[in-house]
Amino acid sequence: MIVRPLRVQDAAAFRAFVERLSPASRYARFQFVVKELSPPLLRMLVEADPRSHVALAAFQGSELVGEARYVRSDDSAEFAIAVADGWRRRGLAQYLLHRLLAKARRDGLRRVEGEVLAGNAAMLAFVQQAGFQVLPHPEDERLILTRLELYTGLRPANASSRSAGVLRRHRGPQPQSSSSSSSCPPSARHLKFFGSPPLPLPL
Repeated sequence: MIVRPLRVQDAAAFRAFVERLSPASRYARFQFVVKELSPPLLRMLVEADPRSHVALAAFQGSELVGEARYVRSDDSAEFAIAVADGWRRRGLAQYLLHRLLAKARRDGLRRVEGEVLAGNAAMLAFVQQAGFQVLPHPEDERLILTRLELYTGLRPANASSRSAGVLRRHRGPQPQSSSSSSSCPPSARHLKFFGSPPLPLPL
């Protein structure tokens, strides 16, 4: 198993990774129905600007089996972890989260946040085990907001928030809900959680 930054040359492997996911896993990942990645979305996912968009990939041989990423905006970031169906409960998600949070701390981030489907009990349990707060989402009752405070010092944040803004403009179709605000801003729909809680992995 190798974990390294995702590269442009990994586009085909990343596309195959998404296509191998079950329909339920793809829905949980993107929070709308996805059969395949559009060329613009695929390009955005693999052409990460390391100053503001950190993307890690786990490879077993030539096969991409997991990813973890965050998109930075000032001193906070939105993050996600995705693991292939066949690699659930094997410690990979925990290891990817460990690597991602270590990078976030080195970069001086104060917090990371993510959105989880309210019905994804396994993922909610996983992030709670990792120390995240689980909070009501202020705009969408389908989602739960998860948050982890990382850094409370005075270290300045230098990264641009431009990439986060670009990612949020690529939003998938949203289901109609009478209780959801029609004016809520789009979010980074490719930065979502899915999966089952992994078994402990020594770090």
